Amino acid sequence: MALLSEKIYMVSNPYDLPVTLPARTILVVSFTSSGQSTSFDNLQSDTSRGFTLTLAIDTAGETLFCTQITNDSVSTFTSEVINPVMHTNEYAKLKGMIDEIDQVIAVKISGGANYSITINNKTLVSESLNSLESMRARYVKRANTLWAKMNGVNVSGNGKPIKSITVFKPNTWSTR
Repeated sequence: MALLSEKIYMVSNPYDLPVTLPARTILVVSFTSSGQSTSFDNLQSDTSRGFTLTLAIDTAGETLFCTQITNDSVSTFTSEVINPVMHTNEYAKLKGMIDEIDQVIAVKISGGANYSITINNKTLVSESLNSLESMRARYVKRANTLWAKMNGVNVSGNGKPIKSITVFKPNTWSTR
């Protein structure tokens, strides 16, 4: 039985997560991005004991690799830490950039001349309509991926992990 849930949503940063260790248990929590580890030791006790795991991440997500040792029995599990504030900030920024590109496209289509505009530290100087549309498509794709992640939907292939299958057939050509 895993001591931490599969998904942990941080409601503040840093976030103090209460962890209850059963008797005679050691829990090692490793942060995969930084490689740092934290250990909780309840090995000498005959009763359960509460600990606090402080989570402080500056990204939208982190994976924790955990090792639980109870009565000489070792098990491992992973937990995903999700910082929803980081997701919503990035999503809002992407929406703003898409809206700005839409404004530039509207002016371009109506015959207006935009000589220079700065979006996300990139200066666009009289960009072609194709260039603007491809830039918009990239930002929309990223925003949709982020939206799916925020809503717990599988990001790849409409929830289907395999998009295509390639079958290799043996060579039927004969050598002469």
